[in-house]
Amino acid sequence: MSSGQEMPDIVTIGDALLAQDLIDSGIFREVGPLFDKYASETWKQAMALDENVWNPYTRDGKRMGIPVLDYAYNHDYLLWIRQDWLDDLKLEAPKTIEELEAVMEAFKTRNPDGLKPGEVIPLSIGFKSSMNTWMGDPSWIFGAYGTIPQQWNVGADGKLEYGSIHPGMKQGLQKLNEWYDKGYIPKEAALWDENKTSEPAVAGKAGIIPGPYWMSGWPLLDTAKNVEGAVWKPYPIPSGPDGKAGRHGTHFTNGVILINKNMKHPEAFFTYQNYLFDNFANPEKGSEYDLGLFKGYDYDLDENGKPLHLDNIPGGYVNSIRYLLVRDGARIPDAQMKALLNLAEGKEPETRLEKEVKNNYGPETPAAAKVLLEQEDISMKDMFTGPATKTMKTKMDYLNKIESQTFNEIIYGEQPPEAFDKFVETWKASGGEQITNEVNEWYDSVKK
Repeated sequence: MSSGQEMPDIVTIGDALLAQDLIDSGIFREVGPLFDKYASETWKQAMALDENVWNPYTRDGKRMGIPVLDYAYNHDYLLWIRQDWLDDLKLEAPKTIEELEAVMEAFKTRNPDGLKPGEVIPLSIGFKSSMNTWMGDPSWIFGAYGTIPQQWNVGADGKLEYGSIHPGMKQGLQKLNEWYDKGYIPKEAALWDENKTSEPAVAGKAGIIPGPYWMSGWPLLDTAKNVEGAVWKPYPIPSGPDGKAGRHGTHFTNGVILINKNMKHPEAFFTYQNYLFDNFANPEKGSEYDLGLFKGYDYDLDENGKPLHLDNIPGGYVNSIRYLLVRDGARIPDAQMKALLNLAEGKEPETRLEKEVKNNYGPETPAAAKVLLEQEDISMKDMFTGPATKTMKTKMDYLNKIESQTFNEIIYGEQPPEAFDKFVETWKASGGEQITNEVNEWYDSVKK
């Protein structure tokens, strides 16, 4: 782009920051009128499931990019708990933070597998990369006190507020400090990323790990290979002392489609994508794409005509969808969750999505989806999805640095909880207050 080379007619991109730069380059055209004129009803209905999906790609009321839809709740999370440990200790699954502490204490001091207290990680979490991520995530702990960190939430006044400066953060940090002192969370939590948090769970040394509904397939299915009789079950996010609960929510998009101003026949793209939404996104039983795209690549059948697990496809599995013009082909956000709920209610798999999740996902995935949707109202999405504001570009790196440093020091007991109050003052005075104003200017513009 910087060297003036000709850009493709269609660009699909998942990098949010790069997408904003491309939109601002002036190379790509307004797409809203094209979508309204040429998109199929199936595609339009899928897009209408969340009115906010267009927000990141809207400029002065003009829709400049078509959101790439993803499955709903894909990275929302719940608690995965060692059910065999609960059963052996004759404990019920925790519904509150207080009950969770009692379970973690029992897992540590009366471990059913005979692990010594120093060998057990009751709650496997990490926050090296973020306190708001997709596995081993601690953000639900702050949800028990009314906020989700490192994202913009809707406040009581209807305006957006930065979750990390909400008063509930102080209570959550105090709670994490208590759990650190008692050995309930990893001593190296500040150095652990998402994948690292799964290692003690798979090794059979962790009792609880927060993560998505699909985790029973990967990585938790491997725990039983290391510990005979290990069983993970999904449970709701526990509530705090005032009955509050919260988890970070998943946006219904994972990218954007941009159309070059010089494309002579942009309607051709809609012919292509309409076909995928109408025929592949959620095909009916017996349709052309009932099992997948290409037999022998992304699916195959055994001698009885039943779909093979992906790992058993002769010659190896090929993710054919990745070779389509738009990443993931075409997804209707609520389609996979509906398929999972059907299975959770005991229905035999009939549609492609039902067969796909039954055959390739972990055995507890349908039950986990049901647990997740029982707490649908606690899912909190980051409500700021616009481009970086003017002050963010110059101040946000510093603000993120002091946030991470202060929070880690409070959790590790190197600073008292009151250090949070000083952090909030510094955050506001060092550009945070101006950023908040800019974020709400953007929010007001997309709400109109």
